Amino acid sequence: MEHLTKSQIVLLTLFVSFVASMATGIVVVTLMQQSPEPVTQTITNVVERTIEKITPAQFQTEKPAKTIVVKDEDLMVVAIDRNIKSIVAFKVVGQDGEPRAAGVGVIVSPDGLVITDKGNFGEGVLTTTIDGVAYALQVLSHEDANTLGLARLTPVTATTTPIFTPVTFGNPDALKLGQTAIVIGGREGRTIVTGLISNLDTYTKTDKDTKVETKVLNNVGISLRLPGTSNGAPIINLDGGVVGFLSIDENAGVQIGVPTTEAQRIISAVSQVKKN
Repeated sequence: MEHLTKSQIVLLTLFVSFVASMATGIVVVTLMQQSPEPVTQTITNVVERTIEKITPAQFQTEKPAKTIVVKDEDLMVVAIDRNIKSIVAFKVVGQDGEPRAAGVGVIVSPDGLVITDKGNFGEGVLTTTIDGVAYALQVLSHEDANTLGLARLTPVTATTTPIFTPVTFGNPDALKLGQTAIVIGGREGRTIVTGLISNLDTYTKTDKDTKVETKVLNNVGISLRLPGTSNGAPIINLDGGVVGFLSIDENAGVQIGVPTTEAQRIISAVSQVKKN
């Protein structure tokens, strides 16, 4: 031992420890094989709990979920794409025999029902062209009590009516001041303008029987003025839902936004009449 170097002493110590641990293991295994079952089970439980305590915790290897930020601009693009195919621009033949723009309408059913401002009906027979096919508007509802009217696209240059893409109605009662408003209108029904919901006019309606008062939305005001060529154009929220329709009287200088609740009421009334 006196002639051994430090490295040799360390190596010898490790070797002795290894031999001792091997011998200990052999003795333990032999004793456990000779021990009764209760003793063996107790030792096993102790070993398992010891291993659980000294086992290092596993590190999280999965990458954290990526946060996706959706911008208003992206929502606007989707909302426009969702609705623009459902907007139709009307033309009417004037006294000079020339066709001119006469407002726009919104397709609200696959079979060609169209909602528009009923004032457009007073111009004469409204026509439009969709995918090269000419249509005339058959008026179904233009009640004095309503601002909006309902009509049906009737093909002029084709024998069958295709399946149209209708818009989806949003909830005008959920609107808040300052929300983004998208309008699709103009002479060709392809002019897109954006503004804000600037006014929400309401009135209180009292039920005659129950005396319960209900607040009713009467006008969806937006922060921009449009010409008469956009009369009947839809007001669209960022979710892509139509929440109102523009009613524009250029002569009186008046523009209001009629909530879609009126359109739904008109459609329901006409459907009920057809059933009866």
